[in-house]
Amino acid sequence: MSLLRAKVFMENKLKELMGKPNVWLYVKSSNGWIKNVEILEVNHETVTFRYEHESEVESKVWEKTTRLENIVEVDLRVLTVPKDKQQSENMRQRLTRLLEQE
Repeated sequence: MSLLRAKVFMENKLKELMGKPNVWLYVKSSNGWIKNVEILEVNHETVTFRYEHESEVESKVWEKTTRLENIVEVDLRVLTVPKDKQQSENMRQRLTRLLEQE
């Protein structure tokens, strides 16, 4: 894939994920994953996103704008299911009741 096509693909993917929860970005300049970002704006050159960083003492909210080329990977958590069978069964029953109400 050409560099231009890869950039356009990343731009479109990030636009698609605007407003979605559980998005993780691998940012080359930070050399690591930034978890649970909120994508605010995407254009043909940059992406702006907000994220939270917590320590034992405080919680900080950051807003970062970086070049599209700086985003190496995007992960999206689509489902979390408890390993405990009883928790899974309870969740299934609650979902069934909710669906039956509609």
